[in-house]
Amino acid sequence: MTRGYRWIGGIGYILLLIPFVNFIGSILVAIAWIMAGGDTKQGIFKATGVLMITVMALSLVLVATLFPFMGVMMGQDLWGVTPSLPPDMFSYLYGALGIFLIIFAVMAVLGIVEWILELVSHFRAASVYNVKWFRRAGWMRIITIITLVGALVFLLTQIFSLISMGPFSIDPSKIINLIWTFISILIIPAVFHLLSLIFSAISFFTIPETFVKEPPSPSELPPPL
Repeated sequence: MTRGYRWIGGIGYILLLIPFVNFIGSILVAIAWIMAGGDTKQGIFKATGVLMITVMALSLVLVATLFPFMGVMMGQDLWGVTPSLPPDMFSYLYGALGIFLIIFAVMAVLGIVEWILELVSHFRAASVYNVKWFRRAGWMRIITIITLVGALVFLLTQIFSLISMGPFSIDPSKIINLIWTFISILIIPAVFHLLSLIFSAISFFTIPETFVKEPPSPSELPPPL
């Protein structure tokens, strides 16, 4: 049986590297994991793909809930004057804001779960397919999170040290230097994230094309004639 999803997943992870088409890459990656689950009977692969599609659908709904706010902010006449809103509009906007926050919270939780499942799927795939690139891609994801957490801890530490100096004794140049330092540090997890996507693409491309059937055990051999 030919494993066509190896090309779907590899191309999908490559598209994740390209802006404006990374959404298509996410769809292809999700389809590849679902197909890999059906091929290898690994439920965690299917769960990873399904959760990816769920998070993408919630992201579209999240963007749709922003339209009422965008309509109000852009609702100006030709003279640049914002028209007065009817009283019912405020209750509608508050309701839309509540829906936005709920969807955002659900998507954040599912996004974390999806990241964990994708990580575990990479290590599982390394054993199922005997492809070491999956394991390398998984380690790149772990290093990405470690470096990102380290960068955030550094930022919070510096912010608290500035606050302890008092609001009137803070030099604006120190704030600017802190921002640039934090941006420079973020380059490290960004590089590891890019490497994780590249390794994932290589992993799918190097999946064996067909099943490799193991020889039957002596107990499964037919009795001699």
